Amino acid sequence: MFTRIGTIAEYKQIFIELLLNHTNNVTKVSPMGVLNGISYGVAKLAQRATKDIAIIESHIFPDTAYGIYLDNVADNYGISTRFGASGSSTYIRVVGDPGTTYVAGLHTFTGSSGIVFDIVSNFIISSDGFGYVQVRSQSLGTQTNVDPLTINRVVPIPNGHQYCVNENMPVGGRDQEQDDVFRKRIKEGSDIIARGTLSALNQLFMLINPNVLKIYFRGRDITGKLIIDILAQNGIDFTPVEFDDIGQKASAFLSLSDLNTFNSNNKPNITFRNIVWQPIDVSCRLELIDSVNPDDVRKEIQIRLNKYFDYRYWTLTKIQWIDLIDIVRTTPGVKFVSDNTFTPGSDIVINTEKLPRMRGFLMLNLDGSLILNNSNTLNPVFYPSTPDFSYQRTVYKTLLN
Repeated sequence: MFTRIGTIAEYKQIFIELLLNHTNNVTKVSPMGVLNGISYGVAKLAQRATKDIAIIESHIFPDTAYGIYLDNVADNYGISTRFGASGSSTYIRVVGDPGTTYVAGLHTFTGSSGIVFDIVSNFIISSDGFGYVQVRSQSLGTQTNVDPLTINRVVPIPNGHQYCVNENMPVGGRDQEQDDVFRKRIKEGSDIIARGTLSALNQLFMLINPNVLKIYFRGRDITGKLIIDILAQNGIDFTPVEFDDIGQKASAFLSLSDLNTFNSNNKPNITFRNIVWQPIDVSCRLELIDSVNPDDVRKEIQIRLNKYFDYRYWTLTKIQWIDLIDIVRTTPGVKFVSDNTFTPGSDIVINTEKLPRMRGFLMLNLDGSLILNNSNTLNPVFYPSTPDFSYQRTVYKTLLN
């Protein structure tokens, strides 16, 4: 907040200083004297006044507001209320015979948490014998951000399937729009009147579909259509139906040049695409403190890594691998991390049209063996004898494609 609320002692000192500067009849203020009592009353009144001023500020300025006060600011600014709950998304490692097919709309993944995850798009296991399937939760809320290594069943089981597990915890699930995201949306809400700009389209798409976080202009395709990539607030991929709904409802607010005049439905002359992710796989050989729970350490490392890769605020063009090592090294419960075997072992340049996202995560002992979880859902049988991603990158040429 802009107004700082001082202590009683500070306000008393200010009052006494002003009093002594404007009269010669008082030389001191004793602790039990009358002037001390008056200064206390003035200080208490000043403190309450600054408190009320700070509360008023929280109803006016989004930077200093939070909670219900931020809702009032949005109402005063004419911004739509907080967006509701959303589901989570992640990647699931699947192991099986080459050609094993996982069909979107048919196969679902679940585990001990009871949360069901749908496949974003059809996936076929290549000749490598494993791969990573992107999934999104059916239900909404923070309970969809389940722990790592808890999604280990697929229903129905496809022919050739052997094993599945979420090496990385799902992210993006929320009960309600967080203050930081809501505050950013309030401050950018006036962009909607800046017709013809990307910011105006961004605000318009957010009103149509609350899960829209940000849009990116990618030029035009060979037919002259505008190409716009859309990033979801919880990282999921939008379906063709959702894209059609956005385009249909947005057409009334677009300029004539953005509309397809040869289409009687006035569908926009825009190609909508999902944001392209640049998956990041992390493998770390480390030594844990004997008294810690490996599951707790694994979860804490992933929480910290996901905060580093937070796509909502990502502005960097390169991932410093030393930053990732420091994240793992400073996690409570970690005694030592091997730099020589850490993956990635060098800086990673992020494509300008992509955003980084955690996909695979391996926590290994110093000898290269998997650190198993207490529920035994992490099966070392379906990992190579040396399961570092650096090894996999050599043997499986298409791992990071």
